[in-house]
Amino acid sequence: MKKIHLLLISAFFVVTNAFSQFALTYKSNAPLVGDTIRTQGIEIISPGGDGLDQVWDFSKTQFTGEKATSFLTENPTQLIDGIGNHNATLSDKGYEYVYNIGENKSEIVGLVTKDLSIVFSDPIVKINYPVPFGTNFIDDFSGTGTDSYKSNIAISGTNSFKADGYGTIKLRDKTLNNVLRVKLEENKIQLNPCSVYEMKTTTYFWYAPTFRYPVMGTTTREVKSSIQNTVVTQTAFINEKVINAGSLVTGLDQNGIDANQISLSLYPNPFVEILNYSYYLTKQMPVTIEMIDITGKTIMEIVSGQVQSEGFHSGQIDAVKNQLVRGMYSFRIKCGENVLVSKAVKM
Repeated sequence: MKKIHLLLISAFFVVTNAFSQFALTYKSNAPLVGDTIRTQGIEIISPGGDGLDQVWDFSKTQFTGEKATSFLTENPTQLIDGIGNHNATLSDKGYEYVYNIGENKSEIVGLVTKDLSIVFSDPIVKINYPVPFGTNFIDDFSGTGTDSYKSNIAISGTNSFKADGYGTIKLRDKTLNNVLRVKLEENKIQLNPCSVYEMKTTTYFWYAPTFRYPVMGTTTREVKSSIQNTVVTQTAFINEKVINAGSLVTGLDQNGIDANQISLSLYPNPFVEILNYSYYLTKQMPVTIEMIDITGKTIMEIVSGQVQSEGFHSGQIDAVKNQLVRGMYSFRIKCGENVLVSKAVKM
């Protein structure tokens, strides 16, 4: 039976700080299907202090040369028998984390690797929206599955979440203010037929306004086993680039693109009947959105020079209603002086 223990933020904090500080929200920070996140590895560093008015100085941090790419799709490469509601899969370093993402919370309902597949009957709650500084909860989870030998596996544990720091982060190329740090601590036991694993994973993420994903993160993992010595690994990364629902198309009015001002996602892609689009604006600006066919002809003007507010915007294109035939289309969005073009395939 799931238990989520909430630790309340003090009334004084709510009155004096809740309306002035940056907080994580579903609209601005929930993962989007179609996004690709590229990171660069950095040397292992101390995560620094917690509390308000922190200054995390990582400006002298050196790159390790390691690069990684993770991406968000709708379904895992192999569907797991018995898995519940899910709408996103994060593929990262050989792991596929199957998520159910809603407006109030994001939870992991399944896990797939080359060696095992797990269904969480009691999902791992990763985040409850919104998240201002001081948010705390502890979530119990459990699941069962099989390994590559079709042997049964059982997993259970707790996930502790705390928005424990707020302040300024100094990186090699920029300084960001109003940064929220999140600490995740997962304690897990995995029962295999011939062994028992105890795993403790501590992760810190730094989130900044206008960035959907963490700008930086560190992870320490300790694995104890009944059949081998304890293994401790540490990793750290800086978010290098986010590609929203497909690559940028060169040669099509791409001059002057500022990735910090436009964040675009198209999904599902390819699509059959409905193409969803969403984008984030870091400030108020005029927006024009067009669909262009393979010949370069504009076949649909979805938005025409409309001044839109800062924040998250979304909509749908009905392929049947708009008589879209099978083929490749360009989705072109112009925000102020910036233009992005992404490809969408109609099946």
